[in-house]
Amino acid sequence: MKRILMFFFMLSVGQVVSAAGRLACSPDFRPVIQDAVAVNEPGQPGLVFVGMHSPDQRTAYFLNLQGGWDAYQGGLYQPAARYDAGLPSSYPLTRYLPGTPSYTSAAFQGWTIYLGYGVLTPKAQGMVKTRRDALNQLRPERVAQGKWNPEYDSDDRFKLSLIQKDLMDNQKYVKSMVIPYLDCSPPDHGK
Repeated sequence: MKRILMFFFMLSVGQVVSAAGRLACSPDFRPVIQDAVAVNEPGQPGLVFVGMHSPDQRTAYFLNLQGGWDAYQGGLYQPAARYDAGLPSSYPLTRYLPGTPSYTSAAFQGWTIYLGYGVLTPKAQGMVKTRRDALNQLRPERVAQGKWNPEYDSDDRFKLSLIQKDLMDNQKYVKSMVIPYLDCSPPDHGK
């Protein structure tokens, strides 16, 4: 949890701040977040991140690859989108708030939303290749000894950590908005 608080603290003092995000009412009368992440390095493999935290910074959520919100439990950040063939020039965001459908944003009033992206740089790609070559050499011996961890068969976690490092080290994130109170209740056309 300390890492997420440091992430959000860094965002609050970071050099890039945007108030482009907005909360609007959807056609089904639910508050929806609307914004976009501008990507300055389109075409590079990378990830998009969308996070939010409570006013007291004790609770945080990250948008996941399936479009839902996951509570942050520590460790690497959950990406909202993955682009192995290269990031687009922007990532449009239109998402409901977390939790049970509601007509108002009351449960998230005062929460802060952040958007950002990280890339798998050519240097990072070289690091992934070096690691993969070393693991491929060790694999037969370790499998025979019963000491091979199946997690080593994928480079995803290592790539995610390098992309997250790029996000943080190069401050590729913006503060989208602080969620206001919004009532999207349907009109009462009583009889």
